[in-house]
Amino acid sequence: MIDLHSHILPGIDDGAKTAEDGRELLNQMNLQGVTVAVATPHFFPLSALLDDFLLTRDAALKELRAVLSSDFQLKIIPGAEVLYFGGIGKVEDVKALTLGNSRYLLLELLGLKKIDRQVLKDISDLKENLGLVPVIAHVERYCKYKGYKDLLRLIESGEALCQINATFMTSKSENRAVKEMLNRGIVHFVASDCHHPVRRPVRLREAFATLSEISPAETEKILRMSENLERELCDL
Repeated sequence: MIDLHSHILPGIDDGAKTAEDGRELLNQMNLQGVTVAVATPHFFPLSALLDDFLLTRDAALKELRAVLSSDFQLKIIPGAEVLYFGGIGKVEDVKALTLGNSRYLLLELLGLKKIDRQVLKDISDLKENLGLVPVIAHVERYCKYKGYKDLLRLIESGEALCQINATFMTSKSENRAVKEMLNRGIVHFVASDCHHPVRRPVRLREAFATLSEISPAETEKILRMSENLERELCDL
């Protein structure tokens, strides 16, 4: 199983502060059946330079790998969680921020006041202009945004994929929203979005247990999507 959204790299964002924190998060993933972890530190395009970010990310990944045992089997793939900006679908440089240099881009929409036509067009442009597959990070966090239903319809149309956080699955108060998204068939990935071994740990095992209770069929579909993505990234 792949965890496509994690903040395991030390000292680069609000995730793991030390390499030891990152190692503990990886150990949690390992115990919960993850075989590939995508390290997706935040990339804020309006305040960070791309080249500097990539150098910092690579250095943090090297630091993390240095504290892992020689027989550690879980594979780590670099990526990024890219904050949306206007016109993103026309910027070739974003290809450097994909998951493992693949066609998948993890896109965050936090901070927007609304999801309007321009935002939806920019998301579609990532696919149409750049040949990328946008994966909308933690879709559940945008449920209060104006235009949220339009975002769900965009995902439903196949213009983007949907990722929800494991903690969303384990919150009983969110079960109605979970069921609605599952009924529409728009949950493609469940990821940990882990940041800290204690405060924001990996909870994928609990998430999939809850998911299988709600919809075994959708659980199977999500696991197949995970397997296909893992295979595609590892073959690059």
